[in-house]
Amino acid sequence: LVAACAVDAHSFVFPVAYGVLETESEESWTWFLHNLCRAIAHPNGLVIHTDACKGLEVVVDNVFPGVEHRECMCHLAANFMKKFKGKVYTDNLWPASLTCSVNKHNYHLRQLYMNPKVKEYLETHHSKLWARSQFSELSKVDYVHNNLAESFNSTIRKLK
Repeated sequence: LVAACAVDAHSFVFPVAYGVLETESEESWTWFLHNLCRAIAHPNGLVIHTDACKGLEVVVDNVFPGVEHRECMCHLAANFMKKFKGKVYTDNLWPASLTCSVNKHNYHLRQLYMNPKVKEYLETHHSKLWARSQFSELSKVDYVHNNLAESFNSTIRKLK
């Protein structure tokens, strides 16, 4: 069971669309996102925020070209911390994501990039937007996490 959720002006979560997929694959995600696109079109300022679903990253960019595609910082941080351990990482990764200041974001990235493997890792494995300072001003939602989906999933977990 998959769903697309949105946030209204009161910060309430509501489901926009849902579907039942055979499996998480590019073919299944393409079907779901094409139907979502038929329902909502491609409005200016649309943001799609995803986590680590198989096949989804490529399909979002194919079905909604040019959309602001954000990556869940919780998933990014969990994967990052498995690979990189130490105070410099815990002190700078989340602040790099949460600040709205480009200068502060870049400062925290410089701290992280003291290890050249960090830059390579982030560019290779986390190429979608994950930092507020990089978000478009068209969308008024500044979430860096994918808690919308997590909240929706926890509400329907028993039904699943």
